[in-house]
Amino acid sequence: MLQKFLVLASSCGVLTSCTVQSATEYLIAGNEHFAKGDYTQAERQYRQALVLEPKSSTGLNNLGVVLNELGKYDEAIEVLKKATQLDPKNAVVVYVLANALTHKGLYDEAIAYAYKAIEIDPTEKASHRALAEAAHGKGDLQLAVDEYRYVLQLDPDNEEIHHKLAVVLGEGGDLDGQIAEEKRALELNPSYFEASIKLAVALHDNGQISEALKQLRQVLEREPGNSEAKKYLALFEQATKKH
Repeated sequence: MLQKFLVLASSCGVLTSCTVQSATEYLIAGNEHFAKGDYTQAERQYRQALVLEPKSSTGLNNLGVVLNELGKYDEAIEVLKKATQLDPKNAVVVYVLANALTHKGLYDEAIAYAYKAIEIDPTEKASHRALAEAAHGKGDLQLAVDEYRYVLQLDPDNEEIHHKLAVVLGEGGDLDGQIAEEKRALELNPSYFEASIKLAVALHDNGQISEALKQLRQVLEREPGNSEAKKYLALFEQATKKH
């Protein structure tokens, strides 16, 4: 993600001062930690860069992204809004801001920023995903479905998006559509247990009881400690015995 908008100079010779070089070195170190998934260390490095260059759009961009990854959504929103003022055409920063707003339940604002990100780069699938997630949070199921389907046009083998689309379809009462999308997610990733369990619930709700029980038992064969699968299996078996 960061590589899409991070442009760094590498030597004092192309920079205005060695103070800026030090800020650059902090940014580079932060990127290395980010790539390894060490977001706490990345945050520290980006903050050090911003001490030296408080108005660095790259520093603010990167800090906002990593704060979002760390779940520090209030601060991420504050930082990312500053970043968008300095770098308003950066689609990545804008859709990450939309994501952070969605996590805080600020769905209308998130939708507005997601649309801005799409306006900047209509082909960026993460922007459409951000719009879908904000729309889902707001309860606009049709918009969520439309945007998830658009993401799948760009990335048809994304099992997570197939699963997310399935969930929204199920909430809208389209059980056949939900079942089809969960099955597609599992074709792509047979170990996607969350999709397996949601598929089992949809099958049960659709009257396909034996298939639902089979699905849950398959999950438990591969992951015996899965508490969610155990819960639904017990519920469905009990309901079957009553009938």
